[in-house]
Amino acid sequence: MKHSLKVILLCSAPILCVLGWGADTSRTQPELTQIREKVTKWVDQVIPPKKSKEIKVGIIVGSVSTGEILFERNSESLFIPASVSKIFTSYSVLKRLKPNFTFKTGIFVSGSVNDGKLSGDLYVRGSGDPSLVSERMWLLVNEFVRSGIKTIQGNIIIDSSYFDSEKNPETRPKYLKDQAYNAPVGAFSFNFNTTTIFVNPADGPGKPPKVYTDPDNSYIDVVNQATTGKPDSSLTIQVSRTEYVKGDLGDTVLLRGSIPMGHKELRFYRNIVNPALYSGHMLKTFMEQRGLRVEGTVVEGSVSPSAKQVIEFESQPLWHIVWGLNKFSNNFVADQLMKKLGAEMWGPPGTLQKGVAAIQDIVEDLGFPKNSFSIVDGSGLTRSTQVTPKMIYQVLLSAHQDFGMYPEFISSLGIAGEDGTLRNRIPGSDNQAPLRGKTGTLDGVSSLAGYVPSKDGELLAFAILLNDPKLQQGRMSGWVDQIAKHFREISRR
Repeated sequence: MKHSLKVILLCSAPILCVLGWGADTSRTQPELTQIREKVTKWVDQVIPPKKSKEIKVGIIVGSVSTGEILFERNSESLFIPASVSKIFTSYSVLKRLKPNFTFKTGIFVSGSVNDGKLSGDLYVRGSGDPSLVSERMWLLVNEFVRSGIKTIQGNIIIDSSYFDSEKNPETRPKYLKDQAYNAPVGAFSFNFNTTTIFVNPADGPGKPPKVYTDPDNSYIDVVNQATTGKPDSSLTIQVSRTEYVKGDLGDTVLLRGSIPMGHKELRFYRNIVNPALYSGHMLKTFMEQRGLRVEGTVVEGSVSPSAKQVIEFESQPLWHIVWGLNKFSNNFVADQLMKKLGAEMWGPPGTLQKGVAAIQDIVEDLGFPKNSFSIVDGSGLTRSTQVTPKMIYQVLLSAHQDFGMYPEFISSLGIAGEDGTLRNRIPGSDNQAPLRGKTGTLDGVSSLAGYVPSKDGELLAFAILLNDPKLQQGRMSGWVDQIAKHFREISRR
């Protein structure tokens, strides 16, 4: 008993006792100096000083339990984080909206219903649900089937007024154009506002290849100007969304080039222009597949004040949406969440500016003045976002301290060597606890931030940001991985 009491008295700082060392700074300071010297050596081995002069290197790593910084380099300098910016987005929405928050899509009807026939229009009012994919659309239609309406004699009218009309941030590079990872946002959206084009060779040379869109729909028009070449010919297929139709009626996808006979199926992902019309056409397609009849067409508009709500369809919970956001670095989901956060905090319509303001307030609460950083979108697909490694580190610490959202937050991060964007990076041995983190990559940018256990089992938070203004270094992701891997070797013994 006396021995136990002595231990309790010595360990007057409970957190330090849990980690295995006391509050005597004269003992911990030599350990800290040793750790910093060792990490400095590791970093300089990975990125030689000569290379460090050509690129900006920002690093911070510290104890999650105490907040003690074990090593930092340029941690208060501004860097382009790329997709590590999603840490701010996911932390903010989980913090403010809570993990079980859901998006609601309303279905309304006008006119009378007789013998299963709706004499008026069907209205859809979206609220930004980013999880409405094919399986979820099928469930939505299943709920509508139970309303008893079998024929819609009017139009399907899509009300997207919950968000503003800006589809893509102005800060996005123009060359991204039809890339799937640059999909537009909208209050009523479907399948991340992208479509998949499958191309198979025909059964003879000179014939056009077989082309399929998934899901099949009436919004996308495929113009097939490609050919099937001989078995030994070159593959020159190009698939692009044309600029001729701006999405007021639909999108045109143009195929050119050649695919050799016998070649395996090709798959291309392209974004669409008008989320409201695309999603409305997909709703119409799914309804018709269930035997419902839509006599009108799909148009944009507002829900009539006299319309009656027949369905309120809930999204997947926010924690599940954030899981997909960070595991696969989904830019569309990030920007949808940003506008949704803005609408919830400041009222609809949701705008990028409102979402940015909400995140700025959250970051400011962590001790960083608004004029000391710049966050311009939810995804990080821009060079205009500029943050410091210390800001990212502080968000990671704050997330860990909030048990109301931390389990969902950390489970959304990629597991090194196992899944997400870290599936093929930083594998550990069987006896090592895995690193969990969020990656970021742009031309001249490589970043990684998250959590990793030290050699002693102490949980560490870290952020590594490398920026190459001249875009000359092609090995930066390898450097980031090596530095993060060394963090596993940090030891206080």
